[in-house]
Amino acid sequence: MLFLTLASPPAVFGGEASPSVHWQRPVKIGSYGAADVIYPENCAICHQAQYDDWKGALHSKSAGPGLLAQLDTDKDPETALSCYYCHAPLSAQNEVMADAGGYAPNGSFDERLKLSGVGCAACHVRERGVFGPPMSEGLKGGFKAGHASIQSDFFEKAEFCAACHQLDEGYELNGKLLVNTFAEWKESGYGKNNITCQNCHMPGRRHLFRGIHDPETVKSGVKFDVEKATTGGRVNARLRITNSGVGHYFPTYVTPLVVIKGFLTDAKGKALKGTVKEAAIGRKVSLDLSRELFDTRIPPFRSFEFDYGVRRPASADRLVFEAWVYPDAFYKSFFKNALEKGYPAMKMEELKEALKTTSGSGYLLFKREILLR
Repeated sequence: MLFLTLASPPAVFGGEASPSVHWQRPVKIGSYGAADVIYPENCAICHQAQYDDWKGALHSKSAGPGLLAQLDTDKDPETALSCYYCHAPLSAQNEVMADAGGYAPNGSFDERLKLSGVGCAACHVRERGVFGPPMSEGLKGGFKAGHASIQSDFFEKAEFCAACHQLDEGYELNGKLLVNTFAEWKESGYGKNNITCQNCHMPGRRHLFRGIHDPETVKSGVKFDVEKATTGGRVNARLRITNSGVGHYFPTYVTPLVVIKGFLTDAKGKALKGTVKEAAIGRKVSLDLSRELFDTRIPPFRSFEFDYGVRRPASADRLVFEAWVYPDAFYKSFFKNALEKGYPAMKMEELKEALKTTSGSGYLLFKREILLR
């Protein structure tokens, strides 16, 4: 069957006129709820490239063990549904539904669908159609599918992403929202010039959604410069880190932490004791979210300066600067603490799996060695 484009008004075909209408939650997909078309692996029959990209992205893991370890829809349905709001937004992904009397079992609940997280249907399927952006010139005539497509230009607007990446009714700490990415973007030069989320996170419309976990994506948005380096009896230097290409704060959430290190080594490359200095870029909060410990994030086109200064040991041969990114720093600490405390409300096996995943996500973003004269 050829790919069919519906050109009739949205009111006729159940189309949404805005992202806010499209993202009314929990998302109801009506008659599609009983059909295999809602499962991402079945979308791959015709959209293999998009599926492959999505499968490697965190959207496909949004309902993973780290989330599920903390939720109990029987004992605390309110918390579970508040998390599912973004992590599993389809109504069929929720075990329970809110009703006038509180919460009731959801007869359309689908465990397999829940575990797909933010899958294809979460963005593209609604009660009376399959939605997507206007067909690009390079793709026209390139698809065959067993469904119609309702074209909506808001798929290419940053407001579409704000549905989950801007929670104005969400938790605040120290007068600042925990999820404020869209507002950060909107207030920056990127928002004012309409350089959208999709430009960086979905280049060429690919469903990669790469961000802080991807070294190449981060490298493209951050610039490092050694501003000065003097030696003598002391070694003094400054490393400037500039948010040169990230369309929001770097990093935007409380979960990552960027650690800047400076140290001296001998001629064999061994770090010399007492010369290691560190600083952190991020928004660090307590594990119970009751306190903000610091906020050193870098707004777009602003910089963070790391000043390094130590007495020079006789064996010092070079100065080394490094920048390490820990995308899941908060999660790692949270999961580790929960396992150590043995919280009975949490699922231990899921916590162990989540800790293993988050413990291995760190990487070296930048390193520069400066020979001392």
